[in-house]
Amino acid sequence: MVKTILVGLVALAFVGPANAVPDKAPEHSLVGTYVCEGNNPDGKPYSGIVDIVKHHDAYLVRWTMADDTQVVGIGIQTGGMFSVSYFGGTPALVVYSVADNGRLDGTWTAAGAEGELFKETLTKVPDGAPRPTKPTKRDSRPTPRITV
Repeated sequence: MVKTILVGLVALAFVGPANAVPDKAPEHSLVGTYVCEGNNPDGKPYSGIVDIVKHHDAYLVRWTMADDTQVVGIGIQTGGMFSVSYFGGTPALVVYSVADNGRLDGTWTAAGAEGELFKETLTKVPDGAPRPTKPTKRDSRPTPRITV
């Protein structure tokens, strides 16, 4: 009898943790319009408007810069991170951490940037608020040239 109870407790010890799955932290909805601010490799600031749309399990991202240049990319959200690959004349990548308030704090680089990393912040426009019509006139994000 004691042997049966011990075998049962050992079995529960293994089965219990195997079935106990921690709650997955809910991912913030990234869908919406954002005001974008960052710094170019030369240190000059840039601004723009970013639209993020969910497409199946991925996201489509479009930056509209102050000079009306548009850049598009595709992204994935994993945990508290949002990574976007885009092409603005050269391949590039930005990785954002998703803050609790929905702000996206990013680090980006592009081919031709000689391995340097740059900062960019996306601040979500609240639902129901008017869409920004055009970013503030500032320098746009550069399109680094590929140098070999």
